[in-house]
Amino acid sequence: MELIEHQNEFRQTYVGGGPGAIVSGIIWLAAVVTAQYSGIANGFGVLFFAGMFIFPISKVVLKFFFARSPESKINPGGLIVIETVFPMIGCLFVAWLILPHRPELVFPIASIAVGAHYFGFRTAYGDWTYWIFGSLLCLIGTFSIVFDIPPRDLVPFIVTSVEIIFGIWFILIDRKTHSDTSEPKAQN
Repeated sequence: MELIEHQNEFRQTYVGGGPGAIVSGIIWLAAVVTAQYSGIANGFGVLFFAGMFIFPISKVVLKFFFARSPESKINPGGLIVIETVFPMIGCLFVAWLILPHRPELVFPIASIAVGAHYFGFRTAYGDWTYWIFGSLLCLIGTFSIVFDIPPRDLVPFIVTSVEIIFGIWFILIDRKTHSDTSEPKAQN
C-alpha cells in the first residue's frame, strides 16, 4: 500500500476522525461540568481518566452507528496517532503537577496537549484540516495562559465546542465523499 491508500483507508475506517473528536468533546464537557460542581482537580481527573476511553468508545460508535470495519493490519495510521499520545500525556502530566499551585492553568495546558496530539492526524488521515484543528486548540490554551483571552474558566467550554464542530465537519465530509463515490455516473 502507498501512503495515500493508507490515508484513504484510515479516513474511511474512522469516518475522517469525526466520531473520535465528538467523543472527546463530550468528555471535555463532562470534565467542565464536574469542575464547575466539584472543583478543577475533579474535572481534570474526569478529563484524564475518561480520556483514556475515547478510542474504545469511538470504535464502538464506528461499528454500531457507522458500520465501519477496522483498518488493515499493515496501515501505519494507527501507529502515527499513537506516537502523538505520549507527548500529550507528558503535557497532561505537567498540568497535573501545577494543579496544586495554578489550578486555573490546568485546562488551558490540557487544550495545548490535545491540540498538539491532533497534528499527527494530518499524516494519518491525509487531511490538512487537522493542522487547523490542532493549531486552534493550541492557540486557545496559549492565549488563555498568556493573556487570559479566552478567560481560563471558559477554555473547556470552548474546547468542547471546537471538538464537536470539527467532529461534525469530518463526518459531513465523509458523508459527502461517500455519496459522491456511490452515485452512479451519468451515461452520455
